[in-house]
Amino acid sequence: MMRRLILLALATALAAASAHAAPPAASLSITCDAGGEVAGAEAPNLHGNWDFLMVPGGAPSFGVMSIGFVGDQYGGALVPVRTAPVVLRNITLAGDRIRMVVASAEGDVHFDGRLSAKGDYMCGTVTYHGGATFPMVAQKRPSTYRSQPQAERAR
Repeated sequence: MMRRLILLALATALAAASAHAAPPAASLSITCDAGGEVAGAEAPNLHGNWDFLMVPGGAPSFGVMSIGFVGDQYGGALVPVRTAPVVLRNITLAGDRIRMVVASAEGDVHFDGRLSAKGDYMCGTVTYHGGATFPMVAQKRPSTYRSQPQAERAR
């Protein structure tokens, strides 16, 4: 009897483990509602660390993005969990539209999206060097550090 119970417990544990090891059948979708632009508001300061999620080929890819000033322009790095860090070479902000160019070994990767009115959330589309597009969202981490606004930086 004890042997049967042990075999039953082992079979149940193996079945549960294999069920958890299987990749999810459903795809992950991201909706992009960054909120509206506030008329007459000061441009948000992008400086800081951001957590991001993009979904290339239906598989979630997480990481951290750090944005700071290089002179009077934004620059930074993107560190996906599964790959090496890459450089954010060009970041432009016009109203609530944000665009970034990421340098990669295979060629530039582009992000085109919207920034929330508070400047703490962005969402949009990543376009790889081969033309494939994927959704991406990023949330700015809270911080007490305040850098000088871009408009006040020396050119």
